[in-house]
Amino acid sequence: MSGRQRAPAGQCRGKVQLPLTAWISSEEMDSTDQKLVNLISADPRMHLNEIAQRLGISKQAVHHRMRALRERGALMGTKAGISFAYLNAIPVAVFGRSNATCAEEVMDKLGESEFTRRVIVAGGNYLYVVGELRAISELDKYAEFVRRTAEMPEPVVGIYCLENVPMPDYHVDGINPRKKSYRPLTDLDMRIIASLKDDARKPIADIVDEAGASAKTVKRHLDSMIADGSIELDAVQDAPIGGHLLSIMHIDLSDGAHKDEVARRLLSSHRSLDAYIRTFSNLPRFLAMVFWSGSMTEMRSVLRDVGKDEAVRSAVMNVGCFERIYYCTWRDALLDDWMRQHGKSGTRGHGLMPGTQRA
Repeated sequence: MSGRQRAPAGQCRGKVQLPLTAWISSEEMDSTDQKLVNLISADPRMHLNEIAQRLGISKQAVHHRMRALRERGALMGTKAGISFAYLNAIPVAVFGRSNATCAEEVMDKLGESEFTRRVIVAGGNYLYVVGELRAISELDKYAEFVRRTAEMPEPVVGIYCLENVPMPDYHVDGINPRKKSYRPLTDLDMRIIASLKDDARKPIADIVDEAGASAKTVKRHLDSMIADGSIELDAVQDAPIGGHLLSIMHIDLSDGAHKDEVARRLLSSHRSLDAYIRTFSNLPRFLAMVFWSGSMTEMRSVLRDVGKDEAVRSAVMNVGCFERIYYCTWRDALLDDWMRQHGKSGTRGHGLMPGTQRA
């Protein structure tokens, strides 16, 4: 079977969540399509002229390919929101083998929590649940919710490291290095984010009408938020970036190994891959290496290479089968609530201070 199959989208507290994605090798995406998705993922607001120059094709060809990718569901759009780090939120992962018999039902139920951002189902009914917490005090309750809902008898709970992120220029899932301080978001900043919420590629001229400021002022504020990291721009995909197989490698390190150094070394030796490594503050000897590959042969080769590293005690591979991303967490609701309170046409409200978690 070729192509990508999707189940109908479920509901997430009254909002539409992304459809269930099944990763199956697709003959419809060629290498240029994959590079195009890479570029949009890295910078959702990249201009068509720059994309065309980087791909070595015409602007018209870029437009045609983007339209075709949208029609096939491989590139479903772009989104914007208040960044994870700006709100001082805490990203966590709860993962383990599930005894549930229906993955889609479990994903629907997991999405009922305001903390769930992403769920991946791997081979052998192994589940990865990424959550966003307001405070560490919410961790035990959320981990228990995942354990019970996913029928996961022995969950592993990891708290993402945000201070020393390997390859910090590689941003994924909105989980980027946290800064010591941020410029407070103004009323205009919030209006710009709200305008871009469901279309991060919206032209400045269109944002102007909704934000109520000049094009020059809107661009200056948007550029400042992007540079500061207070706004998060996402490409909504129904396809793995740059390949067809999602691989999640569990890496157990030897005693005394420095996990950040090992992570950088492993990524540096596999620069040809679209890959990133997650480290966890409460799991000092554990790394999760996530990458996309074009074949099982390439996947096995990476596993073999990682296993040869002197600091690696063991490396075990899981292959992703299904994924669902939820744009209806408390972080998303915060922007909606702010707009309801302050965003009516003709009015001006207050901005949002760093670390604010309720409007």
